[in-house]
Amino acid sequence: MEKMTEQEKHKQILREVKATMILIAIVAAWHIGFAFALDGIDVLVLGMPLWFFVSTIGAFVISVVGVAVLLKCVFKNFDLGEDMDEETETADKVSGQFYMAEDVKGGEA
Repeated sequence: MEKMTEQEKHKQILREVKATMILIAIVAAWHIGFAFALDGIDVLVLGMPLWFFVSTIGAFVISVVGVAVLLKCVFKNFDLGEDMDEETETADKVSGQFYMAEDVKGGEA
């Protein structure tokens, strides 16, 4: 797991979002494009119209391959909450106080 600054995390998250949105646009264009382009052809593949087979199965294959590429090339493994956890642990060590859930909510046991 990589250690990153808040700014590096933010840049990486935006990079991952942009790459994912591009993949979604490619898959949607494939699915819609071939569905309309092959609509008038009366060819059956495994009992299904050609447009359905090519657009749906093709979109699935592109999605799986695209996600594999994104995971390999774009996504990075980093902890989003490491700074928060360290601050919480430090605050608990300094104060030395632990509260029960009832104490925080103001309820009775």
